[in-house]
Amino acid sequence: MKKLLSVILAGAMVLSMTACGGQKAAETTAAPAESTAEAAADAVTEAVEEAAKEGNYTIGFSPYTLTNEYFTAVLTGVQTACEELGCELIYFDPQNDPTKQASQIDDMIASGINALVYIPYDSAGAQTVLQTCKDAGVKVINVDNVIKEEDYELVDGIIASDNTQLGYLSGQWVAENHPDGANILIVHLQTAESCIINVDGFWQGIKENVENPDAFVEVQVVEGKGATDAAFEVVSDALQAHDNIDVIYAINDTSALGAVQAVEEAGKTGTIDILGKDGAPIGKHAIKDGTMVQSSAQRPTYMGYMGVKEAVDLLNGKEITFNTSIESYSITADNIDKYDLDAWDSLD
Repeated sequence: MKKLLSVILAGAMVLSMTACGGQKAAETTAAPAESTAEAAADAVTEAVEEAAKEGNYTIGFSPYTLTNEYFTAVLTGVQTACEELGCELIYFDPQNDPTKQASQIDDMIASGINALVYIPYDSAGAQTVLQTCKDAGVKVINVDNVIKEEDYELVDGIIASDNTQLGYLSGQWVAENHPDGANILIVHLQTAESCIINVDGFWQGIKENVENPDAFVEVQVVEGKGATDAAFEVVSDALQAHDNIDVIYAINDTSALGAVQAVEEAGKTGTIDILGKDGAPIGKHAIKDGTMVQSSAQRPTYMGYMGVKEAVDLLNGKEITFNTSIESYSITADNIDKYDLDAWDSLD
C-alpha cells in the first residue's frame, strides 16, 4: 500500500507541475501536457493493479464475540492468512452485542476495508449490516453462523461446517447408546441459525437410527447462550424441574461444560450423558476425563483462513465456490486418543 501511495503522489506531482508550471509550453503546444497527464494516470492505474496483485488489501473480521475460544481459533486462521497474503487486518470484539457489532462494522468500512469476514450474532438480523457493506462495495464472506437464505444475495461467499452433520453425529451417538429411548434436555443458542440447524440434525440423527423415535422425548429447551456460566444456571434449574433427564445435548462444548458443572453439583455425574459440539480442547479433555461422552468437531482455524483467502481471490477478480461446506467428525471415548487434546484443528 505504501508503494501504491508513493506512485499516486508522484503522479499527482507530475500533474501539478503540468498545470502550474507549464504555461509557456502550453502556449506553443498542448501535446506534452496531455501526454504527461495520460502517463501519470496510467502510472496510477498500473500501481492500483499491482497493489491488487500483491494482495495489499485491508480485511475486516467481525465475530460476535472473542470471549469464546472457538472464535479466537477462527481469528487465528484469519490472522495467518492475512500475514501470508500481505493484508492489513482490522477486528473488534462486539461481546455478544449485535448493536455494537453493527457499529464496529460501520467503523471498519469508514477505515477503508476491502472485504469483511463476518460471523453475525443474529442470523435473522444481519440484513442491514450486509446491505451497508454491499452499498460500500465491501466484499463479504459469511463464515460459521450462516445468514438467512433470503439474504444470500447480499454476501459474496459462505463458508461453514456441515451444520446438519454436526448435529446428526451427536444424535447418532444417542441412538446407538440409548436404543430404547431417552429423555433429552437441549441447551440451545436460538439466535444462531447454525445452532437451529444443529438441533434439527441432532433429532434427525436419532430418528433415522432407531426403531421407535417416539421413545426419545424432548424434556425442555433452555437458552445457554453458548456460554459456560449461562448454561450452568439454566441446566441447574432444569435438573431441579426434571429428575428423569438421561441426555443433555449442548450446541457447543463451552455450554456443555456448564452442563457438566451443573450435573456434578446435582450429584448426577455418570448418570446423564452430556454431548457437545466443536471438538474444542475443553471438550476433548472432558471426553478424556469421562465427564462428556461425545463432541462433533469443527475446523474454526481453517474456516477463518479460507474466509480471507476467498475474499482476496474475489478482490483479485477470481471466481470462488459460493457455498462451501466443511465436513465434521465425531470425537468419543473410543477415538479420543487419536487427537491432540490441546489443539483445535490444523490448516492441512
